Amino acid sequence: MRTRSGFKYAGFGVLGIAAAFGFTYVVMLLWNALVPELFNGPVLGYWQTLGLLILSKILFSGMGRGSSHHHPHRRYYDCEYPKSRWRQKYEAKMNGKAEEQKGSAEGDTVVTE
Repeated sequence: MRTRSGFKYAGFGVLGIAAAFGFTYVVMLLWNALVPELFNGPVLGYWQTLGLLILSKILFSGMGRGSSHHHPHRRYYDCEYPKSRWRQKYEAKMNGKAEEQKGSAEGDTVVTE
């Protein structure tokens, strides 16, 4: 039974590597079809395209898990801080638990609904 799961993981690894090579090839074809014609840019080879993809990944999204805009456990991250006073009032009003205050000419009157 263990060999079957080993083959499954190896198959996913091979599939992932093939997808990465295929994606690089598609980007190369798109680059070579558009950029030289539109912007008088260079024609790229396969390895140049792979290098460009890796460079753009590093520049635009950072390396590893240290970037600040990724929160893998977002639902736990939101619960760490108390809700703002405005948000608490809004939720209480939507649940029908808040008293609405209306001002009048004689003074403030509290009306419950």
